[in-house]
Amino acid sequence: MRYIEEYRTVQDFLDRLCKQVRAKPMHAEIREELLSHIEERAELLMLEGNAEEPAVLEAVRQMGEPEEIGRSLHMAHRPQLDWKLLVLIGMLSVIGLVGMLNVDYSDGPSKTGLFAHKATFLGLGAIFLVLLYFLDYRKLKKHSGALFFITLCLMAYTLFQGVTINGQTLYLSIGSFAIPMLGNVSILLLLIALAGMKPASQWGLWKGMLITLYRGVLPVVLYALNDSMVHPVVYLLGFTGMTWATSRNFRQFSLLMIVPFTSLAIVLVTKQQYLMWRLERIMDREGDGGYVMRAASEAVSSAGWFGHGFGAPNPGIPYIYSESVFTYLIYCFGWLFGIALGIMVFLFLARIWTISSVLQDAYAKHIVMAVIIVFCMRMLIPLFMGLGIIPAFSLDPPFISYGGTNQLIDLAVVGLILSIYRRKNMIPSDLGNALDTKLA
Repeated sequence: MRYIEEYRTVQDFLDRLCKQVRAKPMHAEIREELLSHIEERAELLMLEGNAEEPAVLEAVRQMGEPEEIGRSLHMAHRPQLDWKLLVLIGMLSVIGLVGMLNVDYSDGPSKTGLFAHKATFLGLGAIFLVLLYFLDYRKLKKHSGALFFITLCLMAYTLFQGVTINGQTLYLSIGSFAIPMLGNVSILLLLIALAGMKPASQWGLWKGMLITLYRGVLPVVLYALNDSMVHPVVYLLGFTGMTWATSRNFRQFSLLMIVPFTSLAIVLVTKQQYLMWRLERIMDREGDGGYVMRAASEAVSSAGWFGHGFGAPNPGIPYIYSESVFTYLIYCFGWLFGIALGIMVFLFLARIWTISSVLQDAYAKHIVMAVIIVFCMRMLIPLFMGLGIIPAFSLDPPFISYGGTNQLIDLAVVGLILSIYRRKNMIPSDLGNALDTKLA
């Protein structure tokens, strides 16, 4: 029997069909799958006594109109835009703009210029979002190891050559930009890199210990050397989730996690004096140590349903443009606004979770899982801080706070998620089911 694809009729059929499918990366898989269907039908017809060429022609005829099948496959595998996530990001970004304008006017009209700065970076971030949306995220996978190593190198360089603010050397200065390389930026870059690296199920025990030292312990140590407590915890949570998702079994996972959690325990012991000081401040809610929590509670409780109005001054709330932005927004606009904002945050996190649940590509699922972990910590901790429920941490909420470089990275990450969602129906593993449904 000649190869099926050698028949001109078969080639024309496939060409006409694929012309209807705009997702060109799917064409090779579509042709291969359809060739197998045609071959199966031709063989059945030959078993019934038909000659080879008439059997192939009849098999092609039985497949149906190629344009109709092609349009159906195009609808099933066309690129998609997640409008729900995009709308939520737009709403949160607008709230952030209003919040910064509110801060500008809290001390007199346009004294600080936070609104203009945030609007500029929001525009730049939107460009990053669009660029990442059209990028095929799968091309990043082969560079995962290099991304992880370069990020670690930049973190180490920042420790020695970075800009020190409030006793912490978080920022790497590049021209007029200050990148929080030992903060939120590196956490996202490291975890996205981890998503594309060799999974834990392929490590083996002893090799896995060495990999865990490199991927789990070294970043924690670099964060701890900067006297940061919240960033190593956020990263370790992401690393733990990634290892669990890719590990072979619970026993392997438990053994591998001994190393990074032991290192975190050692870090905490070496920072014992600092931790005791923080705990005393947390417990002493009525003294100077509990000032921030008390100020947040008083501001929220005094807000009422509709708040104190746009730009209402409250010098008692520190850092109203960053970690205390939730507190100040509730103080100015009231409990109803705070409830609406809280609902919006939970809807945003729930939407990312929903996206992860419909993905077929393991690499894509791991990227989205990493983003969920980081955004959960960065949104929920400041939200509970703003309500005076938990003590203050130096952790800015994404999209709403002042930001800058953080805002560029956060919007770029959202663009990456949208890129993943855009291609969720273009993964070849679902092609056979789609064709079987159409040809049945």
